[in-house]
Amino acid sequence: MIKCTLHIKHLLLLLLLMLSAAACRKDNVSHADTAVERVNIQVAADGVYAVNRQALTQAGLDISEWDYNDLNLSQGGMAVPFTLRDDTLVFYGQAPNSRYTNIRPYILATGKKGTAIETSTAQPGPDSTLENVPQSIHLEENLLYTAEARVDENSEIWFWQELVQGDQLSLLVEIPEIADLPAAMRLHLWGYTHNAEIENDHDFDVIINGITIGTVQWDGQVYHEAELAIPAGVLKSGANNIILDNSAAGATFLDIMQLDWVKIDYTAPATAVDGRLEFSANASNYTLTGFDSNSFILNVVDPITPTILTDWENEKDQITLQTNTNDHVIASTLNGFAQPVTITPMLESKWQAESNQADMLIVTTAELAPALDPLKAAREEQGLSVAIVTAEEIYDEFGFGENSPESIQKFVAYAYENWAEPAPRYLFLVGDATFDYLGNLGDLPQNHIPSLLVPVQYSGETVSDSRLADVNDDMLPDLAVGRWPVSTISQVEDLVKRTLAYETSTANQRAIFATDDTEAQFENVAARLAEQANIPTEQFVVFNGATADSVTQEINNGAWLTTYIGHGSINQWGKNDVFTMEAVPNLNTTTPPIVLQLTCLTGLFSHPEQTSLTEAMLTTPNGPVILIAATSLTLSNNQETFANAFLNALQDPATARIGDAFQTGKLTLDVNNAGLREIADTFSLFADPSTRIVRP
Repeated sequence: MIKCTLHIKHLLLLLLLMLSAAACRKDNVSHADTAVERVNIQVAADGVYAVNRQALTQAGLDISEWDYNDLNLSQGGMAVPFTLRDDTLVFYGQAPNSRYTNIRPYILATGKKGTAIETSTAQPGPDSTLENVPQSIHLEENLLYTAEARVDENSEIWFWQELVQGDQLSLLVEIPEIADLPAAMRLHLWGYTHNAEIENDHDFDVIINGITIGTVQWDGQVYHEAELAIPAGVLKSGANNIILDNSAAGATFLDIMQLDWVKIDYTAPATAVDGRLEFSANASNYTLTGFDSNSFILNVVDPITPTILTDWENEKDQITLQTNTNDHVIASTLNGFAQPVTITPMLESKWQAESNQADMLIVTTAELAPALDPLKAAREEQGLSVAIVTAEEIYDEFGFGENSPESIQKFVAYAYENWAEPAPRYLFLVGDATFDYLGNLGDLPQNHIPSLLVPVQYSGETVSDSRLADVNDDMLPDLAVGRWPVSTISQVEDLVKRTLAYETSTANQRAIFATDDTEAQFENVAARLAEQANIPTEQFVVFNGATADSVTQEINNGAWLTTYIGHGSINQWGKNDVFTMEAVPNLNTTTPPIVLQLTCLTGLFSHPEQTSLTEAMLTTPNGPVILIAATSLTLSNNQETFANAFLNALQDPATARIGDAFQTGKLTLDVNNAGLREIADTFSLFADPSTRIVRP
C-alpha cells in the first residue's frame, strides 16, 4: 500500500500537466485587450473546478505573484477558499441559486490575500470496508411556465411535462451502474386543477421497467411531493423506462397535473464515472475504484468551507478512504474536474464615486448606449443631467458579476443615496426583458435589461420595473421609471427621433376615451375620470363599444390623450376587439397621443414568445411614444385610483414631464391595500420618463 502523502510532488506535477490543456479551452475564455485586476469565473453546477494560470492570463488577469498573498477568490463579496496546484487554481463552485441567472460568478482578483482550503484527516473507521455508496439521479427540465403556481417567494413555477386524465408520461433514465439493493423515488408535482367534490382528485400509477411500484394521490391545487419504495431488482444498469400512468379512469374527469422533477436514490458500486464520484458518507472506510495517487478528494459537507481529505491509501486503480459521519465526498481524477462556463475580464467603472450626479439614470447595454447620445444631449440642453450606465458595468461593479435585476436595483439605490445632490429623479431602462431568465424557452433577448418578478393575486407573478427604483423598501418607487423594451440600435434611434419630435409638436384639443361595452361600469369610469381631471366637456369624447377601425380613425384624426377602459389581454383591447394588433400599422398621426390603458396585460413586455400590444404601438413608425399599461391582471376600481391622480397631474401645467405625472399617480396609492400595491408594481410607463408633456 502507498500513502498518498508520500507522493505529493508527483501528484501535483501530473495534475498540472493534464489540466493545462483542459482548463485553457479557448471557447470559454474571453480575451481581454488590456490587463485587468479581476476576472469573472462563471460556473453552472456544483463541482470541483480547476482553472490554470494560462487561462486566467488569456482572460486578461494581471498576475504578478502566483500565491495566496496576491490572489483572492470571492463570491457575492464573500471569500471562497481555494488551493494552488503549481499553475492551477482549484476550488469548489456551487450552482446558482437565483432564478434570474443560470450561472454563479466567482471573482478572482489580484493584489489581495486569499484563503487556502484547509486539509483534514478522518478518524479511523470500523474494520470493514464499504464498496458501495449512495447515489442520486435528478431528472428535471423546465419547459412549462405556470405563473399562478407561485404561492410564496420560493415556489417552483417552471415545470417539465403535463399529465392529464387518460394519458401517460414516459421517462427514460440512464443509470451507469447499480447495486442489487432497494431504491427510492421522489416526485414533485403541482396540482393544476381542483375538484372540491372529489377527495384526492389527482392520482396516477408509477411503473418502472414494466413493474408497478405504487400509486401517487393527493388533493387540490397545491404542490405535492411523493416518495415510493423501489424493490431490489427493479432498476438496472443502463436504460430504465419510467411511466407515470394516468390512463385508467380516475377520481375526476378533469385531472391535470404538472411534473416538476423526479429523483431516484439508489446504491451503486463506488466507481468513478467520467473521472468523478460524489457521495454522502458514514464513519467508515470506503474503497473507491477508478482512482489513483493523483486523485483529489474534497469534503464539501460545508460547501462554503470545504476541506481536502488526506491520508488515504492507493493501490493500483483503487484508493481506500476513511470518512466521518455526514462527510460529503467528491473524488476527482485528473480528468474529473469541472470547467467554468466562461472566464471574462471584469469591467471597472466610475459609478461608485460619490461625486457623480444625475437627474436621470439611463440603464442600457453597451451596444445600445451610443444611440442614446442625442437624447442625452437634448436633455442636458433642457437643464437635466444624465448618466448613461451600461448593465455590464452595473453587474460587475454592484452585483459581484451577477447578471440580474437585483444588481440594477442595488445600483439605483446606491446612486440615489450616495451620489451628489440632487438625487436622481428618473430611471430610464432601454432594452428588452423576459420572464424566462434562464432561457428555458430559447435564448435571452438581445440587449436584455432584466426586470424584477413580484407576486400578484390573479396571475401568480409578473415583472415590475417599479420595484427596481424602490430604494427604501416601502413598495413604492423613489424615482419615476420608464422603459423602451427594444432590442436593436435602429429601434432606439427611431424612438429618440420620434420622442424629440413629439416634444416640438402642437397638441390637439381632443381627449378620447374608448370603452368596452360588455360592462356598463367602464363607460361610467370614463365619465368620472374626465370630470375629476377637469377636462372640459367639449374637449373629450367617449366611444363606448368602439371597434378597432373607429379607434384608429379617431386617433389619426388627432387627440392629445387616448384612454382605454375595459377588458384586455396581451394583444388587444376588449373582448370584442376594441383595438388589436392588426390595427397598429394603420396608426398615422402628426402628434401621437399619450395612451393610458386601464386594462389587463397589454403591457406584458416580458413574454418571450409574444409581443404585447403596447410594444407593437410603441415601435410602429407612426405610433405613440408615451404609453402606460399593466403587466398583470388588476381590478378596475384600483386602476381608477391611479388614473385619477395621474390625469390630474397630467392636466397640471406645473407638471412638465411625463415621469412626474406618472410618479404622482404611483405615490397616491396605499400599498397596504394589496390591490393598490399591484397597481404600483405592475403599471408601467413605456416612454422616456423625462419626456415633456405636450398638452392643449
